[in-house]
Amino acid sequence: MASTETSTAGTSEYDRFGPWIDEVREPRDVPRLYRDHPLDLDAARLVLKVPRNVARRDATPDMDLYDHLLVVADDTLTVLSRRTSPRAKAPGGYDVRHVRLADVVAVRDVVNLLDARLTVHTRDGAHVTVRYNGSAADAVHGLVEELRAGAAAVPATPAGLALLRAGTAHADPDALRLGPADLSLRADVREAVRRRPSLVPWAGHPRRLVTPSATGSQGVVARVAHALSPAVLHGCVLAGDDTAFEVVGRHAWLLRGRAPVHSASRLVVPLGAVDRVELAWHPDYAHVVVAVLSCGATTVRVLVPAGTAAHGVLAVAAGAGPAGAAGPHDGA
Repeated sequence: MASTETSTAGTSEYDRFGPWIDEVREPRDVPRLYRDHPLDLDAARLVLKVPRNVARRDATPDMDLYDHLLVVADDTLTVLSRRTSPRAKAPGGYDVRHVRLADVVAVRDVVNLLDARLTVHTRDGAHVTVRYNGSAADAVHGLVEELRAGAAAVPATPAGLALLRAGTAHADPDALRLGPADLSLRADVREAVRRRPSLVPWAGHPRRLVTPSATGSQGVVARVAHALSPAVLHGCVLAGDDTAFEVVGRHAWLLRGRAPVHSASRLVVPLGAVDRVELAWHPDYAHVVVAVLSCGATTVRVLVPAGTAAHGVLAVAAGAGPAGAAGPHDGA
C-alpha cells in the first residue's frame, strides 16, 4: 500500500511539473521530498515550491522535482533545499534554514532572461540564495513583498531615517526619464509602484559609458581595451517609502561590451537595517560613486554616476554635503 501511495504521489507531482513556481495551499501540493517536515499551512503567510532546473522531457516520475520549499510565517522564513552535493554527509534528503524576518537586511531579486536568483541577506553576514527560472518571476515578486513586510516590523534606524529624509526632500520629478534604451527599466519601476503604491521614485539615471580612472601607461592600455569593449554603468532608479529603500536596475551595475542587456533586478533594504551610509569613488572607473550601506555584517553597494540626482540623494543620506555634491571627495 505504501509503495502505491508513493508512486501515485510521484506521478501526480510529475504531471504538474514545469518551470513555474507554484503556491502550496494544501498538503497534497507539498513536494514528496519535503512531506516529513512539520508544516502548518494555515499559519503560513505564503508557501512556494521552486522546481529544479531540468527540462520537462528529462524529468521522470521517480525524481525529486523541486529544489526548494519556501515558507513565510509571521516572523520567520524557512527554506527547505534539496541536497545536491555528492560530498554531503548525508546524500539525498534536504537541508533546512530558518531566517528571522527581523534579521533580514537586504533582499535582491535578479532576472537575466531565464536565469534568475533571489538572495536574502541577514544581519550576521549570511545569505540564502534560491535560483529559479525567470519565467516564474511573478511568484517571486509576491515573496519579496512578504519578506519586505515582515522586515518592516523593525523600526527605522537613524541612518535609515536619514536616507528616507534625503530621498523625500530631494526627489527628482524626472526620476523616470531614462531614455529609449531603458524603457523596460521604467516599466519595472512602474510595476513596483503598482504593487506597492506607497513606493516613491526618488532619483534615477540612464545607462552611460564610463572610462577607466587609471593613469600613465596603465591608463593608455585600459583605454585602448575599452575602445574595443566599452564599459557601461547601467541605469537604475532609487525609490523608497517609510519602511524600505529600493533600487530597481539591471543584473549587474557595470558590464563590458556592446551587447544589449535585457535583465532586471530589485534590491530592497529595510530602513530598520541600515547602520550607516558611506560614499567612495569606484576603484577602476572615473566619475562613478559607490554608496556603501552597512547593515550589521552585511554590506550593500549601489553604483551611480557622480553629479546626478541619485548621487545627490545618497550624498545627503551619508552626510557628505548638499544634493548634487561632487562626490565623496573632490577628485575624479
